[in-house]
Amino acid sequence: MKRLLLGLALACALASVGWFGWAIVTERAVSAWLDAREAEGWVVTREDLSVSGFPAEFVTGFGALSLADPATGLVWSAPGLTLRQAALAPGRVEAVWPETQTLASPFERLEITAATLTSALDLRPTANFALDASETRMEGIRIDSSLGWQAGLAAGHLDMIRLDGTEAGYALLFEATEVTPPEEIARLLDPAGLLPGAIPVVRTQSTVTFDRPWDLSAIEEARPQPLRIDLAEARAEWGTLLLRMSGALDVDAEGRGTGEIAIRAENWPEMLAMAERAGLITEGARRTAEGALGFLAGLSGRREDLDVTLRFNEGFVFLGPLPVGEGPRFRLR
Repeated sequence: MKRLLLGLALACALASVGWFGWAIVTERAVSAWLDAREAEGWVVTREDLSVSGFPAEFVTGFGALSLADPATGLVWSAPGLTLRQAALAPGRVEAVWPETQTLASPFERLEITAATLTSALDLRPTANFALDASETRMEGIRIDSSLGWQAGLAAGHLDMIRLDGTEAGYALLFEATEVTPPEEIARLLDPAGLLPGAIPVVRTQSTVTFDRPWDLSAIEEARPQPLRIDLAEARAEWGTLLLRMSGALDVDAEGRGTGEIAIRAENWPEMLAMAERAGLITEGARRTAEGALGFLAGLSGRREDLDVTLRFNEGFVFLGPLPVGEGPRFRLR
């Protein structure tokens, strides 16, 4: 019995030494990483770095923290941040974001407020902490822009899972409920106030192949860029309006897409009218579009519902043989 108790005491002592040793390593590694960013020209401010959580987990807590990347002009700052790691699974990290944080660029400053914002990450420590999976849950999100607009959502989640057999292919799923668009946009699109104040459902499901994995270099150097986007579904419902999209695009080094996107729009004439009210298109452009799209919608049956395919070719968009204009650039800043 004495030997058993002695063995247990020795095991506890070794576990304690191991925990405190790893805590010291963790604190030094985080400090060294921040020091390295400063040496590269980043502007870093930090307070009260500590590691706690003995004996079951490692809780890395930051006080006020700010990171400014001179290459992109992006600045992130927050009054604190907490990272949790299970003692027996250091590759599993939970990030607990503060109630308020700020993201700024040379063009705009965003104040982000959240009732709940957490991210659970499965990382590979031996592969520069490459991401295997992440789950971000959010509730009560509000965004206030320095340009004067506000937006938000009641609840949502963003999941990202690395595909088996790939190094940089990821399945992405985003769902949000009660999405509140900026008031100015809502007023322009719906001056009569006939639509609900919030969009009930927004959902996007896709797989994206990037040029390299999402790992620490995505913060240290530059964001991975998409090479191919397979969009299973993008869906938004707002009152009587419904928009669905699906398709696939190959993306070149300049961010230009080549491929096809199928679109289904229910009550599409009202969408065009909303776009005209918002100043996105002119009255003449709306009438021209109504004529062309009305013909296409009539071919499929119900005139208010439209099924079309947009063809992307090296960054330009076509509706059948007709050029629509230049498409978006799929580049991550």
